[in-house]
Amino acid sequence: MNSVNPNLLFPESRKTRRGESNALRRGKPKIHRRNTPMLCCAVPRGMSSKVVARVKNHDWRRNEELIALRRVGLRPYKKRNDPHFVPKPMRIHARSEIRETLTVLSMAMAANCDYNPDSDYNFEIMLPFEQIAAATGTLHVYENGRKAYDSALEALSVMEQLGYVIVNRDKDTDTGQNKPLRIWLTDKFFTSRGILVEEIRQWLGQFKAWAVKNGLTESLRRKYEHHLLRIERIGISIKDKHSLRNRLKQIKRWVVSPDLMAEKQAKVSLLEGELENLRRKNDQRLDDILDDTDNNLRSLARAKTKRQNGHYRAFVAWSTSAAVMPHQVTTLEQTLSQEQPGLRHSDPETYYRLLLERAGAL
Repeated sequence: MNSVNPNLLFPESRKTRRGESNALRRGKPKIHRRNTPMLCCAVPRGMSSKVVARVKNHDWRRNEELIALRRVGLRPYKKRNDPHFVPKPMRIHARSEIRETLTVLSMAMAANCDYNPDSDYNFEIMLPFEQIAAATGTLHVYENGRKAYDSALEALSVMEQLGYVIVNRDKDTDTGQNKPLRIWLTDKFFTSRGILVEEIRQWLGQFKAWAVKNGLTESLRRKYEHHLLRIERIGISIKDKHSLRNRLKQIKRWVVSPDLMAEKQAKVSLLEGELENLRRKNDQRLDDILDDTDNNLRSLARAKTKRQNGHYRAFVAWSTSAAVMPHQVTTLEQTLSQEQPGLRHSDPETYYRLLLERAGAL
């Protein structure tokens, strides 16, 4: 009797990839997550450590914005442009694994953020997201070399939908996939953790004063320029993304107080006016200063010449006086030149001193 393949009679019972994986895993515990989120990078002192401390103590179960988002439902990145996709409401509180990933990802981004107020756009993450995922401990490398950090990407998507970060995605040249290539923290990232605007402005002012005191302004500028060169080499540009640039400028205006901007502009105008007055005064006094300097140099040269040529001047005064005949002066010079040839050129003062001594003028 011929046996009949049950898969042909019941197509719905055909084995799937999940079924095969479960069959291979029979008797073994299921891998819920490969890596436990934990901060694996150093936290710089200063503003970075302050922000990380605030982020670390944040309780996501009491975050009203996350609760409201989960009531509506999350929208995956692949479904953002799908008009027919309807998000499903979720339970109010997220699981502990999701909360841990959100916390550690926030700490890693706060530790590697650019807090220099002189940058073009504030609060930019200075590392690629793959390194951020490695800093959270969620980067998994397979045996074939493929890298995966899905939990970090999902947490980033949640924070983006909450409005805590701004993500600029573009096609990666290595994999050809759309990946987050540039990330900025928004004002809601700080205010949702209980950080006041005045605190942020105070911390930025302290950061600027610390950089100026330690002479790090130039090095910070070169670091930011190196980051922009790396971004340009990858081929990322936001020149055509006007809405993104306007949003980043809005964050910069939020950081810098209007009162501080007005005070800074007033001080800059005052300094420019003082510099202009000094320039005018210097232009008027330049000729007088040059004349005084020239006269001083001439006086010093005459005094130096007088000190160095004393015997010569005395010899000239004696030889041109009426007390001596010209042939006597010539005879005296020829006799000394024959006795000590070359002395007149090597040591003129000694030469004329000897002439005066022999003439009896000294």
